[in-house]
Amino acid sequence: MVEWISNWAESIIVAVIIATIIEMILPEGNSKKYIKVVIGVYVLFTIITPVINKFTSEDVQVSDILDLDTYIEEAEASVKMQNTIQDNNQSSIMGMYSSGLKDDMKAKIEAKGYIVNSVDINIADDESYTIEGITLDLENVEEEKSGDTNNVTSTGETKYNETDTSRK
Repeated sequence: MVEWISNWAESIIVAVIIATIIEMILPEGNSKKYIKVVIGVYVLFTIITPVINKFTSEDVQVSDILDLDTYIEEAEASVKMQNTIQDNNQSSIMGMYSSGLKDDMKAKIEAKGYIVNSVDINIADDESYTIEGITLDLENVEEEKSGDTNNVTSTGETKYNETDTSRK
């Protein structure tokens, strides 16, 4: 009986050491929590299986109780779905940012006495939403009243430096 308890304790210690090593080398990411669950199940079965075997004298395998392949496939599908949702949210946020920026620019330019025919904003596809360029199609209201129409198109890259106080 003492030998059985000794072997059982050794197997638990080995399982915990293996689980700790695997957790230390796991990269950060969405699948880390799923892998931790599988490691936890492994340690749990390492603890429980010898006790069940001792009292029932039958060998119990993890694969008899859990279908790990199905669990892993479901976890991978969940990660893929989460990534798809994040991508959709990212593009939706960029669209709302661009639309709001266009509306704001149009309102401020029209307040200065111009008619804004179109505003196009090129935004970099990064997390900081860097503005790469702005294209405006404007008409001056004062010149239109006098009969002269003069379309003004400004195209180019606009850079803003936070230390530049002349633009504030």
